[in-house]
Amino acid sequence: MTVWLRIALLLIALATFAAGGAALGVVRMRHLHDGSTDWSMVSVAGALTVVGALCTSAATGLLGIPAFGGVTVWASYIFSAQRMGLFRVQTATFEEPTIEEPRHRA
Repeated sequence: MTVWLRIALLLIALATFAAGGAALGVVRMRHLHDGSTDWSMVSVAGALTVVGALCTSAATGLLGIPAFGGVTVWASYIFSAQRMGLFRVQTATFEEPTIEEPRHRA
């Protein structure tokens, strides 16, 4: 298999894994707002993930699925769920350490 074909398969897998992660974010949002599971969106997320897994396994092998697909689905889910307002990812803010003058004891 040529390098260009592998790159094309991985680009297709990247797009489908990213769409699958976004679909999982929609599933969670609808579950939290409505209280019921939207099975049609679950099937869309599953179908997109399966297509991505097939493309990844053809290009890299079976270990590429969790290495490439797992990270892509997770990152896409985090990004889309945060954009939908389900949660907020924040980084810690560190204060500058203040250096106090040593106190002289008399």
